[in-house]
Amino acid sequence: MTEETTRRPSRRKFGLIAAALVALGGAGGAITVAATRPSATMAPAVPVAISALKSGDSVVTIRGRVDQIYGNKIVIADASGRALVDLGREGEDGTLVSAGQAVTVQGRFDRGFMRAAFLVGADGKVTALGPMHGPDHGPGGPGGKGPRPGPDGDRAAPPPPPPAAPASAPATAVAPTATAVAPTAAK
Repeated sequence: MTEETTRRPSRRKFGLIAAALVALGGAGGAITVAATRPSATMAPAVPVAISALKSGDSVVTIRGRVDQIYGNKIVIADASGRALVDLGREGEDGTLVSAGQAVTVQGRFDRGFMRAAFLVGADGKVTALGPMHGPDHGPGGPGGKGPRPGPDGDRAAPPPPPPAAPASAPATAVAPTATAVAPTAAK
């Protein structure tokens, strides 16, 4: 055998093969994520009047006009009332809706506002906004610290302040008295 036939592949060839495998793995991962991601389709639901919303409702749909915008939260108004809707992170840039726009929102209404999962614009475009529940930080916030939920599911009330000290007569300070010692003559 000659030197040329027993020669090992160069490092450059190994580098090219490794880069090709990494690119193939990245493309395969992207395809897998796209194929397994849930589609942005709304569950069929009849819009309800905002005044009929109750905490703890399962998935609800409301329809109305955007009355006000506060960062990632909007106020939607219909003929029966108004509701605060949290659009989540997707609503932070302020480009999803504009004041006066007719929208349909589907999500979960709890504790006085709605956590939106889907937003349908006047043009019929469906935007998936995220999970319908809030962040899962445990019973008392991040790391489980903080007050525990009370008996009705809300946060427990803060502890009462300590009792006031009993009123007493003002203390009178006794000033120390100094006594003078007379020097004695030495004998």
